[in-house]
Amino acid sequence: MANPQRLSKFIGATLVVSLGTAALAGCGQSSTTAAKPLAVVNGADITNSQLNTMVRMTELFNGSTLPNTHAEKVNEVKYLVQEKSVEDWALAHHLITQAQAKASATSVITKSIEPQVGGKTGLEKMLKSKGVTYQQLTDYLTEQMILQQAYNQATKNVKPISTAAAEAFYKANPQYFTGTPQVELREITVKTQAEAQAIEKQLKAGASFSALAQKDTINSALKSKGGEIGWVADSLQSLSPAVYKEIGTLKPGQIGVTQGSHGYDVIELQATKAAQESPFSQVESEIKSNLLQTAQGNAYQTFAGKIEKQAKVTIYFK
Repeated sequence: MANPQRLSKFIGATLVVSLGTAALAGCGQSSTTAAKPLAVVNGADITNSQLNTMVRMTELFNGSTLPNTHAEKVNEVKYLVQEKSVEDWALAHHLITQAQAKASATSVITKSIEPQVGGKTGLEKMLKSKGVTYQQLTDYLTEQMILQQAYNQATKNVKPISTAAAEAFYKANPQYFTGTPQVELREITVKTQAEAQAIEKQLKAGASFSALAQKDTINSALKSKGGEIGWVADSLQSLSPAVYKEIGTLKPGQIGVTQGSHGYDVIELQATKAAQESPFSQVESEIKSNLLQTAQGNAYQTFAGKIEKQAKVTIYFK
């Protein structure tokens, strides 16, 4: 469902109320509609059309496609039920009015979203590409403003994370703070295996790697650098599978040959660095921020669960 950090970053405001949930877009139709609703909350239908709108809006802000399975749809309906319950509660308790929420939503669109996507024209094109309308966007963000007030209410007593708690988490979870081993490489790329083996033989006989790279490599980006790649992470994310496999057989100072996407690569493993653990002082603020978000998310979920139990809810889609 919606990612609050991504949405907040995109629109430049603190919105969205809970980790793993998305706001209800356009709920509140009367339960007298002809088609059977997915659910009813306090007398208002949650329809398939509203669910589809919410999914498209979530995908728009998250930049990814949600799974389209029955189980996922069941969960999405549950999210909508909970958030409709919370929305009704927030309005009933005068945390914000519908008019205030809509005004805030409009301000976010004009001051935060439009400047990032090329103005009104850019926004229209983006919305059209996602199959949503300007009105649906406004409704979605209006709901977000209401839900944000409920979130603020639910999390107002969550205390900041202490240094001791952050340090305890740091010590208990070293895997989160340990980087990837690194390797320093240089490379000469040629068209044929025979050329690569001839260069390998010259290098092992003492020839200058830099000189041969400048003369023979077909990699124009590395030619002027004498084949120097520099330090890179020793992982499949930063190296091709063939190079990753080859350097796994080498020791610093050794040379290997592997087939690449543009021919054959003569690789020298110059040096290695073991994975380094980031010092606590470097990650303390990040740990505190993440732990606080988790604590706030848990507080909101507990709060929202209680509100939902107080609402009049019937779920038909299961």
